[in-house]
Amino acid sequence: MKPLVLAAPIAAVLFLTAAPAFPAGAAERLAPPKAAASPAVPQESGGEGPGRRLHISRDNSSVTISDVAHVPKGVVHHDDIVAIFGKVQVEGEVTGDVVVILGSADISGKVGGDVVGIMSAMHITDEADINGDMVSVGGPLSKASGARVGGETVNLNFLDFVPFFRHGFSWWAVLWICLLIKLAKLAGLFLVVLLITAIVPRRLSLIADAFPKRWGMAILAGLLGYCATVVLCVVLACTLIGIPLAIALGLAAKLIKWIGLASILFLLGQQIGRNVLKPDLSHFASVLGGFAVYAVIYLIPILGAFFAGAMSVLALGISILTRFGSDEPWRRSGLPAGPPPIPPSGSSAGPPPVYTPVPGAGS
Repeated sequence: MKPLVLAAPIAAVLFLTAAPAFPAGAAERLAPPKAAASPAVPQESGGEGPGRRLHISRDNSSVTISDVAHVPKGVVHHDDIVAIFGKVQVEGEVTGDVVVILGSADISGKVGGDVVGIMSAMHITDEADINGDMVSVGGPLSKASGARVGGETVNLNFLDFVPFFRHGFSWWAVLWICLLIKLAKLAGLFLVVLLITAIVPRRLSLIADAFPKRWGMAILAGLLGYCATVVLCVVLACTLIGIPLAIALGLAAKLIKWIGLASILFLLGQQIGRNVLKPDLSHFASVLGGFAVYAVIYLIPILGAFFAGAMSVLALGISILTRFGSDEPWRRSGLPAGPPPIPPSGSSAGPPPVYTPVPGAGS
């Protein structure tokens, strides 16, 4: 197998990171002067000048992002074609290579170089004539028996083993994968919150009582806690001995955050029970009610990510401020206040003596 197969994933990463930094048409302006193009051929689509050889809906660049690159029959394109999130349709002739990343390609003409597809659906018809290699990595390849390929044909379609991607890359499949990942994370968080509620219910009550008074400081404490955790983990991970400590520190920060999050969900469920359902809910019912609201907002695209981040900062901060629910001065509402404290006496020798006159002592 040629090195082109190994170079294909590397090329995908380079194109995804570098291509957006260049404006449309930058590839042609930076390219060295080429030989004069073949005589103008009448174009199939109107509105194009006689010097155009690559039909793209926006411009004439050889690099297109989320667009259609079309070389009509009878047209020669003297350059490479690179399409990212787009579609390439070659009916004429391309003297260079054709590279498609996260898109699709329909080749029914002649390609002088290689045809490379990265996570793209490739369709090669009987009329296709490819002088170089035909490489398809991560996407379906439909190659007709009459198609001519001068080099090797490589098809590594690992998307067949990934649900929703068996017919090629699509944004709907990406959305479904993201939804499944979010549901899995919610399921794991649900089990953790229930376990914390069962083990330390009193700590949740103490943190929930303190949250309305100290939520502002909780934001600051949470941000500082996250920053300190990241810095310490990076410093510890620089040494081989510190790697287990960094992992332990990260898990401890997650546990502290989960305790605070369970407390906030408990408080949210209590408010829902008092204001909507009227009767006070139990610990488990309150946590379940708060988690239901959290899950609905979390599943909203984009907004859910910001909401989860804000809740994580608040949860970590309030858990740190209350010493993970062990700070006793916050009393539960409804409990009577204790007796006022007795001020200490000025001397430890006891009360002063009381003088009692004795009858007949003054005579």
